Amino acid sequence: MRLNPISLFDMTLDEFELAVSGFQKMSEIRERGDWERTRWLATILLQPHMKKGKELKPTDLARFPWEQKQKKTNMVDGEKLLEQLMK
Repeated sequence: MRLNPISLFDMTLDEFELAVSGFQKMSEIRERGDWERTRWLATILLQPHMKKGKELKPTDLARFPWEQKQKKTNMVDGEKLLEQLMK
C-alpha cells in the first residue's frame, strides 16, 4: 500500500480498512486493464490470419467475468429471501 510506518501507525482501524479496500480496488482495475490490453493485442495479431471478409472481435477470443451483465435482483425475491432468513 506504500504507506510509511508513521502513517500506518497513525491510522485508526476504520481508516486502515478503507485504505486496504481502496488499494485492492486499484489493483483490480489495473489487472483488468492488463487483461483487456492482452486480449486486444491477441485480436490484432490474429486478424491477418482470418478468412477474407471475416472480422475478429476481442470478445470473440475471451469474455471476462466483469463484462457479464449483472443479474437484476427482484425486490419480491429479496423480500421472500429475507422472510425465509428471519424464520
